Amino acid sequence: MSSKKTQICWANDQVAFYLSPDVQSHHVFDMMLDNIERADEIIISSFAINENYVRRLIRNRDLIDQITLILDFTVASRNPANTQFAAMNVDKLLLTTNHSKTIYMRRNSTELLAIMSNNATNNQRFECGCIFRNHPAIDVFKQNMSILQSSAVPWMK
Repeated sequence: MSSKKTQICWANDQVAFYLSPDVQSHHVFDMMLDNIERADEIIISSFAINENYVRRLIRNRDLIDQITLILDFTVASRNPANTQFAAMNVDKLLLTTNHSKTIYMRRNSTELLAIMSNNATNNQRFECGCIFRNHPAIDVFKQNMSILQSSAVPWMK
């Protein structure tokens, strides 16, 4: 099963992938949220995020209980106004030396994880990624995400 719009192909009920210049991080976010319908928790890590992506979070806020955003320190220094805008619209904004690009969503016992080359911006380049649904790799990811979060500094709103 694949989505024509985003060219994300499910290999089976646990793994999807893409390699396309047409798939942006927000397409992956939308597909995941559509799949899970509502999220108890979302964690997004990216080197950078743009205002449009933050507005997407705002538009979907009624479907999301908890949003954690993890960005690179560089983002705060390059665009402090955008970082503050993001911080005002998520539950927790953390800064660290981050180059990972992931989206984790959980609703009850259903978990989705995207590991991708895309930043939370719009780059019209070939990007690739894998999306996992209730896959054992998610448990390993969560352990490592915990380490990343413990090394991060909270953005002061």
